[in-house]
Amino acid sequence: MSLRLTEDGLVQLLARKNVKSLSSNTVLRKIVAPDQSLYEILAVGELRLPKSPCVVALRNGLKAICDPTTKAKPFERVEQAAALVWLELTHREAFEMTTTNPMGGYRPNGSGGQIKGEGARKGYPDLLTDIPRLGYHGLRIEMKKFSERAEPTSEQLVWLTKLSWNGYRVALCRGHQGAITTFCDYFDIVKPQFDLPKWAIVYY
Repeated sequence: MSLRLTEDGLVQLLARKNVKSLSSNTVLRKIVAPDQSLYEILAVGELRLPKSPCVVALRNGLKAICDPTTKAKPFERVEQAAALVWLELTHREAFEMTTTNPMGGYRPNGSGGQIKGEGARKGYPDLLTDIPRLGYHGLRIEMKKFSERAEPTSEQLVWLTKLSWNGYRVALCRGHQGAITTFCDYFDIVKPQFDLPKWAIVYY
């Protein structure tokens, strides 16, 4: 995934267009490509939610992706942060009832084992929204980077299937736009104008 614009460049561009006078949805519905939309979500988030931890995570993640010295690019983490910033901007109630699974990512000094000892399960979905809708108990999203080759692990597939069987709305989302679309479908929010490939969202 290429990043065509720098963070500073897009923020300056949007500032010149008086983005403060626009609603967050007005700006977000102009998204045309996954790479550019990450920066557009960041720009709106920094204007409207400057202290949000999700905005900070998105900003730092994009910097890490653009840094040539960063070996492990946090693509999935950035996609997840972007989806959460969008949700915080668009549907506060849903954001307040959404949390994340702490099992993902590298954890040094045995902390991963400690988390497992406290009851965490390997492969459980990344995003957990505990609001019943459409006959479902809640929503579970497994996040992946925006790539058709980003596949779930066997443990993740087991959880996605079991949660679906037990009454949850379950989706594998490749990229933040897939997650945003899933949130829109679940909460009946007007969708941004995304042109997503079929593999971006897989329901179970």
